[in-house]
Amino acid sequence: MIALVCAVSSCAQKIPVSNDKKEADGKKMEQTYLIFDRLKAQGVETDKPLLYGYFFFDKDKSKLELLAADLTQQKYSLVRLEQNEDGVFVLHVEKVEVHSADSLLQREEELRSLATRFSVTTYDGWDVGNTDPTKPLVSNDSFRRFMDSKKGNDLFDLGIRLYDLDVNDRAAEVFTECLKQKVKPDVSSYKLAGTLFELGKPDEALSNLEQAVKLNPKYVDAFFNLGATYYDLGKYQKSLDNYQSADKLSPNDDKITYGIAANQYALGKFTLSLESCKRALKINPQNEDAKALLEMLSNKK
Repeated sequence: MIALVCAVSSCAQKIPVSNDKKEADGKKMEQTYLIFDRLKAQGVETDKPLLYGYFFFDKDKSKLELLAADLTQQKYSLVRLEQNEDGVFVLHVEKVEVHSADSLLQREEELRSLATRFSVTTYDGWDVGNTDPTKPLVSNDSFRRFMDSKKGNDLFDLGIRLYDLDVNDRAAEVFTECLKQKVKPDVSSYKLAGTLFELGKPDEALSNLEQAVKLNPKYVDAFFNLGATYYDLGKYQKSLDNYQSADKLSPNDDKITYGIAANQYALGKFTLSLESCKRALKINPQNEDAKALLEMLSNKK
């Protein structure tokens, strides 16, 4: 089975264990809704049959064999029942079904109760794939067709949706297409930069941020992010230049003013840094970074 974003069986392992069952259930519910949202944003028709896999764990193989027999009577297909490297037996069954996030959560409750009835230690979650297990749930071609069905603002909105859901590779494809079609090019460049940073492509990301401010010289957020990025790269003068550009557009932003102060400090311009730091704290007395910098500057005296 080929899962799209991630199998919930693996996602569930990333959710912090909590003694508060209500909190744990809430996180599991949130994760399920998130995965369905990501599926839909990539063109998967979740209201049509898909192949769902379900996983159970126990040290006693015989318990899982009894559970597997019951599930096969319910038209589930047995994928595997084997021992993993930790010495625990894994039961994996699957079934072609139609689910919403809500109905899948209900199915999980049923399977969890069934596991309890057979004294199986753990029901461990689900994954989802194409009804043809040899094909991915979302291929490059299928996503391209889905993306090509969107034009203008609809295409841009798809990019934003994917961006907000942290589906960065697909969001990058969409914003690249937006730039080709000249759909909101300044924002598309800015958002593309964000996805490229997440994808570990900082040089391409910086290029797109620079493009965003060329397209829109009043793009405060782009100037701010250029300032922050160049600061992290140790390019303090370039960082300062961009923070100062942002400051001209938004002079009452303590984060921007602190960015100026931090670069002035890094460049050895301590008097100017002190002035900027005090200005940041005048705007927002609770700016913790500015407080820390002010203390450092005080020690320079």
